[in-house]
Amino acid sequence: MGFFAGVDTHRDEHAIAVINGVGEVVDHFTIEANTSGYSLALERTAKYADLIWGLEGTGSYGRSFAKALARKGQIVYEVPGTITKRHRRRLRGAGKSDPQDAHAIAEAVLRDREHLPRYLETDAEEATRLLYERRDRLIRERTAKVNRIRALALRLELVLPSDVTSGAALKELAGHLSGLETEGYADFEALDELRDLISDLERIQRRVAELEERLRPFVDRLAPNLLQLRGCSLISAAGLIGHIGSTSNYRDADAFAAHAGAAPVPCSSGKYESWRLRTGGNRQLNRCLHNIANVQMRTNDHIGKLYYDRKRAEGKTHREALRCLKRRLATVTFRLLRAAEAARHAPSQACAA
Repeated sequence: MGFFAGVDTHRDEHAIAVINGVGEVVDHFTIEANTSGYSLALERTAKYADLIWGLEGTGSYGRSFAKALARKGQIVYEVPGTITKRHRRRLRGAGKSDPQDAHAIAEAVLRDREHLPRYLETDAEEATRLLYERRDRLIRERTAKVNRIRALALRLELVLPSDVTSGAALKELAGHLSGLETEGYADFEALDELRDLISDLERIQRRVAELEERLRPFVDRLAPNLLQLRGCSLISAAGLIGHIGSTSNYRDADAFAAHAGAAPVPCSSGKYESWRLRTGGNRQLNRCLHNIANVQMRTNDHIGKLYYDRKRAEGKTHREALRCLKRRLATVTFRLLRAAEAARHAPSQACAA
């Protein structure tokens, strides 16, 4: 029949509920969020055959426990808070408590585990995601500083080049400011801030270049075939690799497209059939697919451009045709990533011999 354990994770304690195959609670307890608590949980649940775990927050408070379970060969699923909330409404009793949340998480694993992402130790993929997000934060910081530079330049009546982020432009601007004279205290402070911003931009540019160099070995090792896809840059490939993790988390390409927010949502009623835009999903994955689609859409004689033009000829708007292209690209990228993952895990010819 099988058993299912739900874990509501917190900083100091984890609440655990174990249910059987028909949803009856057979055990519930609380452990400390440390190594001894994890050992206690494994000992207490060892009597339940074919136990499957579900954790809320495997990327934060539940990370250590999920890692400890995976290293013991346990099957672990990540249960998002929105799914926990949905199943908590189905349980009897009003209010909210940690044992109730743990029970709801166990119910989610029992009822919906085919739609839940499996927790797997993907160290290289996670490192790629961290580098990608770190670079992304630096890019946002750079944009804010460029906007501030343009505002101060307008105040000081300075003419700036169209691209302020290039090394040559920053060097030229710094040289121009060194001989600039100001009138009044306010202009002096604005000029001083401008010099600081230029220094910050130079630092950010160097850091971004370093992070991109550190990303390249991960992409070359994990999914080099992504770079052969038209429009898929090193950064887009890193974003796809890092935010997908393992393709085994997805049933098929359709499930991945839904997770990336690239699959439309049906909104039909009676004889009226319609589809609407999916605004949920992983927005970073959606962003990578969007960047690839934009490049392909502008590349003459490319299959992506031909597909986009065909959708426009069918009467779809630019945005609708672009979404159709993104949906097809979701399938293509998923298959490329799955092929790369299979190639990595396949035994070498030398080992086979």
